[in-house]
Amino acid sequence: MNVPFEENELEAVTAAAHAAGVSARQYIRDAALSRALAKQTAFLDAALEAYAYSKGAFAEVCPEDAAMNAEFRRAEEEAARRLAEMDSQAHGTAA
Repeated sequence: MNVPFEENELEAVTAAAHAAGVSARQYIRDAALSRALAKQTAFLDAALEAYAYSKGAFAEVCPEDAAMNAEFRRAEEEAARRLAEMDSQAHGTAA
C-alpha cells in the first residue's frame, strides 16, 4: 500500500514517530490499526469491565455460592485470560 503525503505532513509524521521511538512506517501502521480496531477494543474493554463487576456483585449477594469449585474457577480464569489476550491483540501488545 502506498499512501502519499504532502511534505509538511510527512515531516509531522516523521517527527511524531521519532518522538514515539518507532519508524514512520510503524507509527502509521499503529495509528491505522488503532483506528480500525477502535470498536472491537471498546467492546472488549466493556466485556472485561462487565465481567469484573458481575463477579464482584455476585460475590456480595451470594458469598456462599461465590466459593466456586476448582474446575469452575479454572474455566472462569481461562475465559478472563482469553478476553485479556484478545484485548491485548487488539491493542497490538503482547499478552
